[in-house]
Amino acid sequence: MSLTFVNHNGDPITDSRMAAMRAQGMELERQRRLAAKADAVSVHKGWRVSGIKPGMLEEARQAHERLCQMAQKAGGKPPEPFDETAWLRTAKRTAVRSKPYILQEAAQQCKGLAIKAGWLEVQVKEIKTGAD
Repeated sequence: MSLTFVNHNGDPITDSRMAAMRAQGMELERQRRLAAKADAVSVHKGWRVSGIKPGMLEEARQAHERLCQMAQKAGGKPPEPFDETAWLRTAKRTAVRSKPYILQEAAQQCKGLAIKAGWLEVQVKEIKTGAD
C-alpha cells in the first residue's frame, strides 16, 4: 500500500509535482534565511572583562603533581613536566563580572583591579550582536 497526496480539490499529486513543491519550499526557506542574515545589524552590547581566576594555575600544578605521583606508583613513565605557557594558552577564561560594562574605560579599570587581585591573562573584549 502506498501513500498518496491530494490537493484541496481531492485531485492526486504526482511524485514529480511533490518533488517540485519540496524544492520550491527549500528555496523559499534558503531565501528567508539569507534575508534574515543580511538584515542583521551589528549592535554594541558592552565590554566584557575575562581572565583566569586566582588560584587556578596552582590547582593545575597540583593536579599535574598528583598525576606524576600516580604514574610513579603504577610504575609507568612519568608525564612531561608542567608547561605553564601551554596551560595558560588553553585554560578556560571566566568573566570577572557577569554583567558587561557599558563604557570601555570602566572595563579597563576593572581589568586593572582584576590584575591586582591576582587574575591571570585578563583581557577586555567588545561584545556585539548581529553580523560582524
